[in-house]
Amino acid sequence: MDKRRFDEIEIGEEHETPAVTVTDWHVMNFAAVSMDFFELHTNEEYARKTQFGRRVAHGLLGLAMADGLKHRSSFQIEAIASLHWSWEFSGPIYIGDTIHARLRVTDKRPSSSKPDRGVVTVEYEVLNQHDEIVQHGTNKVLVQRF
Repeated sequence: MDKRRFDEIEIGEEHETPAVTVTDWHVMNFAAVSMDFFELHTNEEYARKTQFGRRVAHGLLGLAMADGLKHRSSFQIEAIASLHWSWEFSGPIYIGDTIHARLRVTDKRPSSSKPDRGVVTVEYEVLNQHDEIVQHGTNKVLVQRF
């Protein structure tokens, strides 16, 4: 699928990503890369004593997976850079949960400093296998115009 440029993207268009099951491998590798070995993520015995009752994936892992899954969806754009994230963690992602994201273009505007680029705002909803929203937010993406 060809990547679309700024002028081909429509406000209101929606896309859904494929799903992925979050595993211990994802969590432990993210802990290693991020250096976040907080026991809620890495120690089952500790996590059992928390309000969650079991291990929870890192919040930023959920964001990273949702953004990565975007590249496997029908939302293929000629992105140059991510400019700004605004994100909320509204529920836990447990090891074993299967998550996917719904994407919606909520705004777009030409760049004020670079006429060959535009800024597209994409709203994300990350949902688990029960269709519960566990994370949501927006990303402003710099996109090629011409």
